[in-house]
Amino acid sequence: MEEVLLLLMAGLGGFIGSLMSGGSMVTFFILTLLNIPAKTAVGTLKMVIAALTLVSSLTYLKAGILNLGMALTMVLFSLIGSYIGSALLLGMSEETANFVVILFLIMGTYFTLKEPQGKPIFKGKLLQSIVGLAIGIYIGVLGIASTLVVISFLRMFFRLELLKANAMAKVIIFFNNLVAFINYAENGNVDYSIGMFLIFPVIAGSWLGAKTALKMDPKYLKGIFVGISLLTLINLLKKLIG
Repeated sequence: MEEVLLLLMAGLGGFIGSLMSGGSMVTFFILTLLNIPAKTAVGTLKMVIAALTLVSSLTYLKAGILNLGMALTMVLFSLIGSYIGSALLLGMSEETANFVVILFLIMGTYFTLKEPQGKPIFKGKLLQSIVGLAIGIYIGVLGIASTLVVISFLRMFFRLELLKANAMAKVIIFFNNLVAFINYAENGNVDYSIGMFLIFPVIAGSWLGAKTALKMDPKYLKGIFVGISLLTLINLLKKLIG
């Protein structure tokens, strides 16, 4: 019975993670229930989230809403930025990290409600590279609510529609999690048996979540983004106040 419940939770994590964001929180919660070491839990999480975002990315690509050329440029520089961000992590306090996340989520929620107007602020490969680098630094330093923050960046600087921003965010998050997973695996910090136990319901949920997002009215998708952002903000504010 417990195994069935965990599988259902994993499927739910895949669904909401692909639909918008939050899959990593659900999956990490499951891993904590299994009482595996912290580093191994994170390494296993990277493996599962890489699978989740790969399925989402391929589903969005097949649907024709993913700008693959732009995505790959940003992926390349996000990986460089992620390495730089990881090096900066030791010098940042948890309070500062939470403040940065809160700032970006507030901006992202504002632009989602307002709907960005006018021409994109950034154009061309060079400027895509700069934004990709900034995204990577953020992921490397924090990784908290990374999908929401990446979507916020894409909407603010490139005026992407929410669904297209979500699709591109999934590609960026996939490659960053894949590299992180390889690093954890090389150091023996991945539990493959648990990872494979969770990965199939996560993949099924991810596929269903992406399909649902493609058919969903944009105003409902916007509502989900804002709802998850606000819940994340409340949680982070509690940590700052506490």
